[in-house]
Amino acid sequence: MEHVFVSHQLDHTPHFKDAYESWSLWKVDKAIKKIWIMIPACIFWCIWLERNKRCFDGESTVLGILKIRCTENLFSWTNLYPAVNAKQLQDFTNSLALA
Repeated sequence: MEHVFVSHQLDHTPHFKDAYESWSLWKVDKAIKKIWIMIPACIFWCIWLERNKRCFDGESTVLGILKIRCTENLFSWTNLYPAVNAKQLQDFTNSLALA
């Protein structure tokens, strides 16, 4: 089983790079750019944690909760990143409300 997962994971590694590169090509307002760049890493991190939870603990998370955790992680990361200030975080949050 482990061998199947490892080879499956390696087959999809280029897709991570493609997804990240295409994400960085989006034109977003300069005020939210620093946060925008963090989003793919945050999503992939949350998916990785969920994968581990399913593989090793036999548990899964409801999609809505997974989305909330991802958002919480993003806000946590932006608070730890000194180049992002409160105004940028507010601008980013406001841009989500428009979408």
